[in-house]
Amino acid sequence: MTSMIRHIKCKWHLAAFIFLVLISESFAVRADVVQRVEDWFANLTTMRADFTQIASDGSASEGQIIMRRPSRLKITYHGEPALNLITTSAWLHVDQPDERRVNSYPISETPLSLILTDPISLRPDGFETTVASRVGGITQIVINKDSGEGAGRLTLEFTDRPFQLRRWIVEDVMGIKTSLTLQNMVFGMPVKNAEFSLPNYLNQ
Repeated sequence: MTSMIRHIKCKWHLAAFIFLVLISESFAVRADVVQRVEDWFANLTTMRADFTQIASDGSASEGQIIMRRPSRLKITYHGEPALNLITTSAWLHVDQPDERRVNSYPISETPLSLILTDPISLRPDGFETTVASRVGGITQIVINKDSGEGAGRLTLEFTDRPFQLRRWIVEDVMGIKTSLTLQNMVFGMPVKNAEFSLPNYLNQ
C-alpha cells in the first residue's frame, strides 16, 4: 500500500510540474506578443491609411487616418456630417465643421490614449491585458478597464505577415463598440504640424 501511495504521489507531482511548466510558457509567450506590439508602436514614426469604421448599430463610415507618434492622431470622416478627431498629448478635439464647433475632452479618458503615450505600455496599472490568436494569422490584444479614468476596452488586431496593425475596436463602459479597419497603410512619410491644426471658427 505504501508503495502504491508513493507511486500515485509521484505521478501527481509530475503532472503538477508539467502543468506549471505549461502555464509559465503560456505567460511567457503572451508577454512576448505584448512586447512585440509595444515595440511595433515604439518604432512607428508616422502612418497614413484609409479606414472603414463599423458602429454597434451596423452603420459604416469611411475616411482617412494620420498618426504621428507620440500623441498626434487625426481621424477624418468622409461624408455627411463632416467630422474630424484630432489629438494632442493632453486632449481629444472633436471638430464638427458643419456646426462650426470644436469640443475638447481629456485624452486620458479615451482608450486610444494607450497607443499614443511615450513610452508606450499595453500593460498599464489598473488595466487587464490578454492575448488571443484568431483564424487567419490574426493576433488580438485586449486591454480592459472596468471603471475609473480611461475605463473601457481597447482591442488591437495585428496581422502576422507582415506584422502590423490591422484593426482596433473600442468599447465604452456602456458596451457600445466601434471597430476601425485600416487599408492602404503608408509608413514613415513626413507629417507636418499643420496636418493637426484646429480651425478657428471665431475668426472665419
